[in-house]
Amino acid sequence: MTNINEPQEASVNTETDTDTLTRPDPLDQLIPPPRLWWLRLVIALLVVGLVGVGSYLVGRGYFYPRPECCGSASSPPMMALAPDGKSVLVSTFFYNSSEAALDVRGASALLPNARVLSVGVSVERGGAIDLLHMGAVPAMVPGHGTSRVVVAFTPDSCVDTAAQWGTIRLRLHVNSSLPSIERTYRVPGSVVDANQSISILPPNDDPNWHSLRTPLAAACALLAGEP
Repeated sequence: MTNINEPQEASVNTETDTDTLTRPDPLDQLIPPPRLWWLRLVIALLVVGLVGVGSYLVGRGYFYPRPECCGSASSPPMMALAPDGKSVLVSTFFYNSSEAALDVRGASALLPNARVLSVGVSVERGGAIDLLHMGAVPAMVPGHGTSRVVVAFTPDSCVDTAAQWGTIRLRLHVNSSLPSIERTYRVPGSVVDANQSISILPPNDDPNWHSLRTPLAAACALLAGEP
């Protein structure tokens, strides 16, 4: 006869408990195991080295040359009659803000309502620049050095309609110990800005030359010989 007061032995499903302990959590499989300490150190050094090299090359202008244009408060665009008396020269300042020298292999300009005859680069030498000298291209502009782009042109109109007049493109090599990539670079800024005054080298002492403020009107006046 069975004693109903005798405690019953509890049954345990050992198979289920063992399976729970040995089966990995799916979320744990998404987390990679930690790398060895020396491997983490090597990766960190590589990242720091790449960042340092990249910063150095960017600062030297290897990836992105930084010639800045055009003119300044102390050095505005200048205009004068060319030596042949049949064209006009306009020159504008630009500055190489890169640490590396820029090898200017070619230069071109677009002047609205004017026909461009030639473009040259006049580089600072001995602390001075020949402001209206049609320098030869190629030309080497040193790091943090100054230069002027000189454009010979004839006007197709004497009426100025654009506030921003003229753009310059330079075909550049970065003078570096590394292999250089030739690129054509549109120099930021316009040759003559409406907010700038043009410095005109007049052919005579007529005071009315100083009243000319726009490039096409000044060019026509220079070719005519009177303001």
